[in-house]
Amino acid sequence: MRIPRFHLPTAFKEGESIPLDKSQSHYALTVLRLKDQRPIEVFDGKGNQAQAKLVVTGRRTAEVLIEQCDSINTESPLHTVLLQGISKGDRMDYTIQKSVELGITTIQPIFTERCDVKLTGDRLDKKRTQWQEIAINACEQSNRNVVPTILPPLSYYDWLNAQTEVSGVVLNPTAENTLNTLPSSLSDTTIFLLIGPEGGLTDDEVLQGTQKGLTPTRLGPRILRTETAGVVILSALQTLWGDFR
Repeated sequence: MRIPRFHLPTAFKEGESIPLDKSQSHYALTVLRLKDQRPIEVFDGKGNQAQAKLVVTGRRTAEVLIEQCDSINTESPLHTVLLQGISKGDRMDYTIQKSVELGITTIQPIFTERCDVKLTGDRLDKKRTQWQEIAINACEQSNRNVVPTILPPLSYYDWLNAQTEVSGVVLNPTAENTLNTLPSSLSDTTIFLLIGPEGGLTDDEVLQGTQKGLTPTRLGPRILRTETAGVVILSALQTLWGDFR
């Protein structure tokens, strides 16, 4: 039987009781229909996990009783940063969810020249909050105890100008390099993965990324959707150098 997991963004210790917030209580009591004293797991998003019990305190309220703190590492040995061109609809949500499940360290949403998503101000802040919640939910599902950070979205060239030199790949369906031609020493550094939105990256965007140190790389003879590309390359890197081996 799978043990439900809940993210508690606070320090906890054995014997402590911590109230669940309104949304978590609703999820536990109404969606999952958990009963009083049900064993659960909690994690703080910074690497700490604990075995706990659900304590029902009312019709719509509950808290957790921390029973035993654990030290369990489920993080990938690879340090990866996804530079994802912001895509429309639920494509971006899917990209974030699956990349978190596959062990991404950090996600940097970027606005590229062919990005059709127009978000500013409060709408952009709300969208980033939504993406961070998706990352938390993906950690609950996948047994990760460290929640990846969704960085504030930037324009691609603003991000480039803030860098001196980076290592990693820029996906380009016409590139000569494949994953097999990348040096294994790349796994010893922070690996930046640049993926364009639905319309792909422009030639200049690929060139500018290459000049900063990214290697143009293709994923076979077929052109993948933007939401597929991140899943594929992360899976491949975990197989080559990560914890899929």
